Amino acid sequence: RCEEEDVEMTEDAYAVLTRIGLETSLRYAMQLITAASLVARKRKGAEVGVEDIKRVYSLFLDESRSTQYMRE
Repeated sequence: RCEEEDVEMTEDAYAVLTRIGLETSLRYAMQLITAASLVARKRKGAEVGVEDIKRVYSLFLDESRSTQYMRE
């Protein structure tokens, strides 16, 4: 998906994104790529890093975290 969207990403960011995809869903992880790319561009970064992935992960909830939030 990164190739299609022309997104450069560090190896550590790939690892974090892979873990997120395994724990949530592939669709959610793919959506984070676009959002993380925008965050990286805003900070004028050349590539998406772990902090960019963590930032968008904290902003956009996946289905299970959203359900848990609604229960609380």
